[in-house]
Amino acid sequence: MVEKHFQWKPEYSVNVTEIDDQHKKFISILDDLYQAILVGKQKEKLYEVFEKLEEYMDLHFSTEENYFDKFKYEGSDEHRAEHKKLKNKVEDIKQKAKNNEDVISFELVDFLEDWLLDHLAALDKKYTKCFNEHGLY
Repeated sequence: MVEKHFQWKPEYSVNVTEIDDQHKKFISILDDLYQAILVGKQKEKLYEVFEKLEEYMDLHFSTEENYFDKFKYEGSDEHRAEHKKLKNKVEDIKQKAKNNEDVISFELVDFLEDWLLDHLAALDKKYTKCFNEHGLY
C-alpha cells in the first residue's frame, strides 16, 4: 500500500471528539478509494466505498443534526441543506457508476476531496462555538 494521500490534519478539528472521530473515518474512506485507483483496483473497491460512504453519512449527519436540535444551532437549516445536497450527489454518482466505474472513481474522489475542504474543514467549523458552549467537546 502506498503512503496515505488523504490524512487527518489538526486544522480539520471541530473540537468535538465524537465528530472529529467521524471525520477521520470519512478521510479514511476517501483515502481507501484514492489508494485503490493508484493500484488499479477501483472497480473492486467502488461499491464498497459507496456502502461505507452511505453508512458514514447516515451516522455522521444524524449525529450533527441531533446536536443542532439539542443546542438550537442557528446555522442548522443551511447545514441540513448541505447534507441533503451531499447525499443526493453521492446517489447521482452511484447511479452513473453502473455505466463506467473508471471515470466515476475519479469523479467520486474529486467530489469527496471538495467535501473534505469545503464542508468538513470549513462549514463544520461554524458549529464549534455553539457545541462547545453547550459543553460538547
